[in-house]
Amino acid sequence: MNISMSWLKKYVPIDCDIKTYIHEMTMSGTNVESYEELGAEINNVVVGKITSIQPHPNADRLVITMVDVGTETLQIVTGATNISEGDIVPVALHGSTLADGVKIKKGKLRGIESNGMLCSVEELGFKKGEILDAPEDGIYIFKENIPLGSDIKPYFGLDDTVVEYEITSNRSDCYNVLGVAREAAATFKKPFLYPKIKVTENDENVQDYV
Repeated sequence: MNISMSWLKKYVPIDCDIKTYIHEMTMSGTNVESYEELGAEINNVVVGKITSIQPHPNADRLVITMVDVGTETLQIVTGATNISEGDIVPVALHGSTLADGVKIKKGKLRGIESNGMLCSVEELGFKKGEILDAPEDGIYIFKENIPLGSDIKPYFGLDDTVVEYEITSNRSDCYNVLGVAREAAATFKKPFLYPKIKVTENDENVQDYV
């Protein structure tokens, strides 16, 4: 069974590092099979805003964009066709690393300097269809204004760790996140935070539905 640490922390305030967490949980009887740090390979990919788009003088299928990444404005050459001025997009800076381990460096594309790359969700490690508002092909465009220059990981849930537990048949109470959270609370002597349940009532009579 897989549970993300961000989900677990909604019910128990775990504040130790992941290796300590795994060791203590396993020693207390809740065996951990493995864990995955999401977005671990991604580095130096930030939020940027396209401020201008100009035709490439030497290539019909490329354009030259100016992108504000908070601390500076970069010139980036791209072949993307779904972008417009004002769009807020993921930007891989010079020296960054993408999900597949590819390192991005500044260089020239058809004679024009390019200082990074605009990213699709596939380049951030997602498969098509996993991010519902992502285009079928092309650069991902954020639907909200978010701070320029900030790390993209929190906006895609890539700053999280997913833990895989081996739950034995005699511990069916741990076949859910609340059960594991109770075990974690007991193991680390932390309070268990019960989920808040809100019931919205109306003036209808239940007998009308019987």
